[in-house]
Amino acid sequence: MRILFTGGSGKAGREVVPYLLDRGHRVMNVDLVPLDDPRVDNITADLTDGAQVFNVMSMYADFDELEPGTGVPRFDAVVHFAAVPRILLKPDNETYRINVLSTYNVLEAATKLGIRKVVIASSETTYGVCFADGER
Repeated sequence: MRILFTGGSGKAGREVVPYLLDRGHRVMNVDLVPLDDPRVDNITADLTDGAQVFNVMSMYADFDELEPGTGVPRFDAVVHFAAVPRILLKPDNETYRINVLSTYNVLEAATKLGIRKVVIASSETTYGVCFADGER
């Protein structure tokens, strides 16, 4: 399966991407920082820009697909982990803008491109649970 993975260089992504690769999937990582794994193709894109998201999701998944007769390229699935992972990294309104807009753009592009398998992950740190005082 050809998988477009957003946020594969983050804490969770660094665990999940090798898991997928070990099971024979081809992964393209879309992140601000490349994932240091020779088995992964990395591309940098601003996921808050709908045009960039659509372009990345509709491009070739690998150099092998440039060969004549290989058909129309298409990712089989999208795994969306990319996000501002916790509070206090950016102003709250900027965290909201980035996380909501990037998720919308990924879902919109996947829908328009006919990519039917989409996995979305979030983090409990979004709610500040890991930083809360008292019982949890």
